[in-house]
Amino acid sequence: METDVTKKIQWHPAFVTGIDLDLNQYRSEMSHEREYNLNTKPLTIDVLIKKHTDIIIEDNEIARIFRRYNVVEYKSPAAHLNIDTYYKATAYACLYKSQGEQVDSIKAEEITISLFRHTKPVELFRTFEEQGLSITNPYPGIYYVEGKICFSTQIVVTRELDIDKHIWLVALSGELTKPQLKKILDKAAEITDKREKQLADSVLQVCLTANKNIADELKQEEGAIMCQALLDLMEPEINQIRNKVREEAHKEGLEEGIKEGIKITIKSLRDFGQKDEDIKAIIIKNFELSPSELDSLLINQ
Repeated sequence: METDVTKKIQWHPAFVTGIDLDLNQYRSEMSHEREYNLNTKPLTIDVLIKKHTDIIIEDNEIARIFRRYNVVEYKSPAAHLNIDTYYKATAYACLYKSQGEQVDSIKAEEITISLFRHTKPVELFRTFEEQGLSITNPYPGIYYVEGKICFSTQIVVTRELDIDKHIWLVALSGELTKPQLKKILDKAAEITDKREKQLADSVLQVCLTANKNIADELKQEEGAIMCQALLDLMEPEINQIRNKVREEAHKEGLEEGIKEGIKITIKSLRDFGQKDEDIKAIIIKNFELSPSELDSLLINQ
């Protein structure tokens, strides 16, 4: 059921980041164009993935279908994936094909369509079958649409994907179990590359917000280990906040600058799903402030 919290979650940007992470080892062979504009008016593909070589990708089931141009559409957990969604994606692919520099310079056989959703679109599959199309399921969570269609098409059900292979796409759910969430946090903690860490952080913010109750339970069970993992994940943001504090201190004076920086820290940590008692520990560790001043800032935020 969609709640006020889930309505506010920015699923699409997190998905774009998740698919980037899922295909990170192929960045030299592929490029990702977010919200690719098909016209001067608002008409955009969620992600357009261009494959620069003829490499056949064998070890990533999602990318195995990919050809030269790959139209990717994502539906958030509360959104519907129906026959009109399929035809809209097909229309996007047709419009993209028509934009070649010369007639038929973009071949139909060079285009694929991938539709992503958290749960299986049972009604859509039923409609496909009524239209004489067939559905095959060659890999967990991946369904091929076969028959008389314009472009090679797959439906990716992220809930059914192998979490060890596609962890950042599985993370885009509000129905994670504690073992799944712990595995996601452990995976994020292993990342050392700065860019990868930033990408993982953007997915985690959505993941933790969507699974707040489970995250709170896990934090209580794991105690200090869990808090340290979250602190490690927040390190880039905390470093940015420290730089902001220095800027504010230079402009407004040391005392006001520090307070403004701490306010930014509080807001960022709350957005990340941290409780006030944990925020206090983080601020005490990183800033010099008395408990009474800190309580006042927390109340006024």
